[in-house]
Amino acid sequence: MKKSIRSIFLIAMALLAVRISPVYGQNNSGAQLKVGAYYFDGWTGKTSHISRSLTENYKERAPIWGWVTSTPQIMRKQVTAAVNANLDFFSFCWYYSDLSKKNLEEPRNNALRLFVNSKDKQGLKFNLLVANHYGYIIGPADWDKVSKVWLDLFEMNAYLKFNEKPLISFLSLKMLMSSFGSAAKIKSALDQLRAAAVDRGLKGVNIGISVAPDEKEIALAKQCGFDVLTGYNYHDQTLINGQSLSPITAISKREKAVWSQFLKFDLPYIPVSTLNWDPRPWDEMNKIKKPSPHFTGYTPASVFQSVQGLRNWVLENNPTKSSDQIAVLYAWNEYGEGAWLTPSGMYKNGLLEAVKKALTN
Repeated sequence: MKKSIRSIFLIAMALLAVRISPVYGQNNSGAQLKVGAYYFDGWTGKTSHISRSLTENYKERAPIWGWVTSTPQIMRKQVTAAVNANLDFFSFCWYYSDLSKKNLEEPRNNALRLFVNSKDKQGLKFNLLVANHYGYIIGPADWDKVSKVWLDLFEMNAYLKFNEKPLISFLSLKMLMSSFGSAAKIKSALDQLRAAAVDRGLKGVNIGISVAPDEKEIALAKQCGFDVLTGYNYHDQTLINGQSLSPITAISKREKAVWSQFLKFDLPYIPVSTLNWDPRPWDEMNKIKKPSPHFTGYTPASVFQSVQGLRNWVLENNPTKSSDQIAVLYAWNEYGEGAWLTPSGMYKNGLLEAVKKALTN
């Protein structure tokens, strides 16, 4: 009798494990959780991002491939590294600049072009975060042109979908309001994009916006017709006020508090884990004399803590209010801001090994 009860117990536990264990894998359409990383391409050697301060004073951030990583060969290596770490997608920061308006190549979109044209994506997906901040503002006059670019990407098999629709996000609600003039005009533009996607045989588009967990800001986002709430990073809400240095261990508890504030709103939420924030390499470039407030103690151990905390929180709280859960890491390669995962001389592959451990442990 005892043996029989024990057998029943073991079978029940096995079935429970199958039901609740998170599933990962780039080609598994039924995955309970897809985790990606923001990809910023300031690493063509054609912009000012590979600064003297960065290369001379922050050598530990240098990728093992060198600072210029926006090449076909190194993009293939990055894809392999991401897949091996169980990441599901890159969320590319996408820019529409004066060069774009002249039909010239914007260097910050180079890595995206390399990824899109690669024949071996190894199952890795991608999507866009439209970086519509100062200098890259998108308005009504640009909408048809940029929509065509986005729609062409949406049709690719590798494009990331959320609830069966391509997912695209915008960085700045404030800049959209500035360029369009009203919530009604933004909503009209978003609806136009959705209708165009349906005309191409897609099921529509899920459109996200980066916002703080602020009731007025989120009410405005709803007026504008956004489908999803998200963010880029939460350094301003996780640094300890009044301190120039904050311990990296402060992030985990503080960002969970930020994520949890979004649960009271009725829109799906895609959380972002801020792995680190240390923009001191940009201080010299931006002529800032006093070092920017930043975290200290960034290591594989801190990455493990952040990613494990993100995974567990998502699976416990269902922030998208659906069976399709997505989360993003800040960031794959924000070297100037101190958040990176790529293999380096200092940590070797340790940061990505921490990600894999956190996603499979």
